Amino acid sequence: MFSMIFGILILLLRVVSAALLIYCLLSFVAPGSRLMEFLRPHMEGILYPFRRLLFKWFPALMNSPMDFSPLAVWLVIDILMQLLRMLQRAL
Repeated sequence: MFSMIFGILILLLRVVSAALLIYCLLSFVAPGSRLMEFLRPHMEGILYPFRRLLFKWFPALMNSPMDFSPLAVWLVIDILMQLLRMLQRAL
């Protein structure tokens, strides 16, 4: 039972990770596309807290032309997926 729940959570994290990748790519290629407009409120809801923390811990990033919050989100997603896989194997 728990193994199935962990599997579903891992799948959801993969979907979020893929959506974030698509969002980042579209922000360079087609910032005004319909898909970008659909993804923006969802992805910004995830990215904004990470962006705030990064700016708080590293104020110099505010002047950077690059947004590092997607990398922070991917790092957290990767850590969560690894923890879930370990729990899935343990149970």
